[in-house]
Amino acid sequence: MTTPIAAAALRREPTRHPFDDHPLIAIWELTQACDLACVHCRACATTARDAGELSTEEGKHLLDEIAGMGTPLMVLTGGDPAKRPDLVELIAHGTRAGLAMAVTPSGTPLMTRGLLTQMRDAGMARLAVSVDGPNAAVHDAFRRVDGSFDQTFRILDDARALGVERQVNTTLGAHNMSALPEMAKLVADVGVALWSVFVVVPTGRAGTSLLLGPRKMETLLGELAELAEHAP
Repeated sequence: MTTPIAAAALRREPTRHPFDDHPLIAIWELTQACDLACVHCRACATTARDAGELSTEEGKHLLDEIAGMGTPLMVLTGGDPAKRPDLVELIAHGTRAGLAMAVTPSGTPLMTRGLLTQMRDAGMARLAVSVDGPNAAVHDAFRRVDGSFDQTFRILDDARALGVERQVNTTLGAHNMSALPEMAKLVADVGVALWSVFVVVPTGRAGTSLLLGPRKMETLLGELAELAEHAP
């Protein structure tokens, strides 16, 4: 029989969840190299790879360690993961280790349909790309490379044709805060599995001037909550 004191203690004991002991998700910036020049880049990406990047074998060891600690989801990001010639090899290794492997490439010509096919065949579980405006003018200005918007949607179309699950990531800021309804419609029309919305964290190239402030942020969160009631 449980005494009243014991029952009260049990109620105070927090419920343990599997991810109290290990993260749900791990994100590895494979490389600092990228052909975009985004204003908010946390990696301060440049066009060339850094000599200090993990080697292929070191990367495989890292993936094994992450799988070994029980984390199920792994995201390969950058920079641009397509700048690593061993990207497909790393996806295949992580998949064999039991990880659900997702990749977030940059919107550039490097992510060809041929490479997407290899990534799919290696076991890639999801492809996520960034869309930061309802049109090319807004998105390309934020990414600071003309043509990125068109390349991003070409990648989304190729991934859909190949049967790859897709996700869109969007960074909220002054550049797109008035276009949330347009963005929501755009993402819905593309038919992705998830629209993941971020706010800028002032690190890397991102300075505090990119922050929206609490009043604007509260307004945007309210708009997102309303949009979510009808979003697919």
